Amino acid sequence: MKKYRYYYFDERNDDFANTGIKRKDLPEGYRYLPDAPLYKVAKPTVYYGVMPVASWLLYRVLRVRLLNRGVLDTGREARKGFFIYGNHTSYLTDALTSPIAAFPRQCYTVVSPEALSVCGIRTLVRLLGALPTPSGLKGYVEFNRAIEELYLAGNAITIYPEAHIWPKYNGIRDFPSASFAHAVKLGAPCYAKTTVYKKLPSGRTHPTVIFDGPFYPDTSLPPAKAREALRDRIFATMTLRTREYASSPDRCRRYIKVMSPDLVRTEVTRKNKDEG
Repeated sequence: MKKYRYYYFDERNDDFANTGIKRKDLPEGYRYLPDAPLYKVAKPTVYYGVMPVASWLLYRVLRVRLLNRGVLDTGREARKGFFIYGNHTSYLTDALTSPIAAFPRQCYTVVSPEALSVCGIRTLVRLLGALPTPSGLKGYVEFNRAIEELYLAGNAITIYPEAHIWPKYNGIRDFPSASFAHAVKLGAPCYAKTTVYKKLPSGRTHPTVIFDGPFYPDTSLPPAKAREALRDRIFATMTLRTREYASSPDRCRRYIKVMSPDLVRTEVTRKNKDEG
């Protein structure tokens, strides 16, 4: 059994995903919402076709519990969508929970361009709702337009403001308010999605995902202040949930604060079988 030690300096920027994927920038003029008839047919067909498999993986294989998912029924906002903000601690769990909780709405997720950098699956990832962040400033015009159009069409949009995956991290990391700009501009309902970890008798941990909300932007504030206020409310809610559910560190993963960015690293050792 492997044991991981993650030495971090900056909660906002240190990344322990270790995907090994060589990032490729998005092409100039990347179309987030293609007009091609084939895409418009393939997108919902593939998305809803994959959902039974995703549900089976989440509930039967990963055995993840989703709590309070009923809050995502936005009733009065039925013709529009909503935003989901979550802590980023897993590839598969994070990828599955929002689409399943938001069903039957389609759910789109803001991701790193790395998600579309693997040949052979980039088209599938795109059809499943990946919205890669632009590689340059010019791309943000199309990116922002796509998010607004998707929201107005009634879709869910998931954003991970922590940006980087810290595997099985049991706390909430500091994150900026920039990720809340779209929600503030659109006056959209927002939900917190908090992944907490329950310690098993073996010392390993198992995820439970809790939804809270809706949280609405304060339209009486200037945009920058409204973003900060919304960020603070969601951050406080997620932090409270980790305390209420006593989110626990995994025995095989330890996070250690260091005093210099030069000391940031991941150390992997293999435990002996007699150690458990």
